[in-house]
Amino acid sequence: MDLDPVLLARLQFAFTIIFHIIFPAFTIGLSAYIATVLVLWLATGREHYHRLARFWTRIFAVSFAMGVVSGIVLSDQLRHQLEPLLGHTGRQRWSPR
Repeated sequence: MDLDPVLLARLQFAFTIIFHIIFPAFTIGLSAYIATVLVLWLATGREHYHRLARFWTRIFAVSFAMGVVSGIVLSDQLRHQLEPLLGHTGRQRWSPR
């Protein structure tokens, strides 16, 4: 199998998008869980719920940051992959140049 640069770029983009989609889905679900645990803490006053929410908030922050970083890489890869299309359609929205 010949390793064509276009094929390698598409494989890298596929890996990046698969890696990226995990983080938004996880953080959306985790934010609902953290909100539920905080409501339980406010309703019951048990310190266990507060400690649990603080623990998961740290994981949420790391996951959110990873999603932002992979999203920045993803948008740059998308811009480079759409470069041939820009010659035909113009640079209206796709590129800041």
